[in-house]
Amino acid sequence: MNLAVMVGAFRELEPVQIPHASSTTRIMQQLGGSFGAAVLAVILQRQLAGGSPASAYAHTFWWAIAFTVAALVPALALSNRAGIPAELRS
Repeated sequence: MNLAVMVGAFRELEPVQIPHASSTTRIMQQLGGSFGAAVLAVILQRQLAGGSPASAYAHTFWWAIAFTVAALVPALALSNRAGIPAELRS
């Protein structure tokens, strides 16, 4: 995860809260990655059952792009770079 995002997310926390927030963030990353991989695997399996492998992989690739674009919308809404020191901005 980008250091600037972590600094922004933990900025308002007390020092004793940071380990718990860090663990929660890591758990959510693991669950999100597992869920996303499972969804793409199901999409790929269904496409392979009904057509050629090349088109199945292409179709699944476009689904991955669509999910990425859908994730960018809330990520950009959360982007508040004003409170992050300039040396940590990427």
